Amino acid sequence: MTTLARTTAALAALLLAGALTAVPAAPAAAAGNGRWAVVPTPPKTPTPAARQYFFLESPPGQTVLDSVRVTNLTDAALTLRVYGADAYNTADDGGFGLREQSQPQHDIGAWTSTGVTDLVVPARRGADIPFTVVVPSNASPGDHVGGIVVAEAAPSGQLDSGGVAVAVRQAVAARVYLRVSGPAVPALTVGAAAAERDRIAYTVTNTGNLHLAPTITVASTGLFGHAVQAGPVPKLDLVPGAQTVLRTALRGAWPVDVVTTTVTVTADGGVRASTEATTVTGGWQLLAAVGVLLAAGFALLRRRRRARLRRPRGIA
Repeated sequence: MTTLARTTAALAALLLAGALTAVPAAPAAAAGNGRWAVVPTPPKTPTPAARQYFFLESPPGQTVLDSVRVTNLTDAALTLRVYGADAYNTADDGGFGLREQSQPQHDIGAWTSTGVTDLVVPARRGADIPFTVVVPSNASPGDHVGGIVVAEAAPSGQLDSGGVAVAVRQAVAARVYLRVSGPAVPALTVGAAAAERDRIAYTVTNTGNLHLAPTITVASTGLFGHAVQAGPVPKLDLVPGAQTVLRTALRGAWPVDVVTTTVTVTADGGVRASTEATTVTGGWQLLAAVGVLLAAGFALLRRRRRARLRRPRGIA
């Protein structure tokens, strides 16, 4: 066993001694699912604002120690499982997620060890669970995002998915943002947008090494500059390397229209990227029908004008 491993094990054992000390029930504002709450353990000296997430910093090759508070909000004991997990963003809507315990952990989830794995929390009580994050010596600089997950030890329900019953295991987590010292490079890109009559789809990618919460602006205009309203855009927390496809509703386009849409994303650190798309709405069949009607109307108008012209009389 290396010196670092022995030190980590000793620290975990020291913190484990107080892990199951009962604490008062969490306040109603604590984050949770109504049955249990998971938040960073408050400091002994109260602070004006309670921590909602873990914001940690470390150089490569060091160990970080902290503690998470698990509170049972029910009138019966809860059997729970505690573990560290990597974070990710869903490919379709950019939702923030954490890997399940059965899935491979490659980043901060693999670096994290909790003082307790299986936990029984009495009714209306809580426990402070220590955890350690051993940062590898070759860890890349920037943000490594994950969470301390507290899940049911056994599924509590089922979900019907295409006629197949799928076990549902509820979980609550406190996010962990670990910044490894080194160059910080915030960066975003916006892929080519594809517009339809009632929405626009575009790809946002976090190409830097910091987690970013971008502000997204969608601006659209139709023929002759008439306004096309954009629907609400999602609030994102993009981890480094995340790529997701987003869709924003467009309202106010004419049945036959030429809609130009610009998507702009900005974030802290002077990050800015944009893309533009132009599309003809209504479909080619509708446009062809309109063209035929216009041609027929023009031909009829010409006939009427010719009929009204006086023709010269013939010579007797």
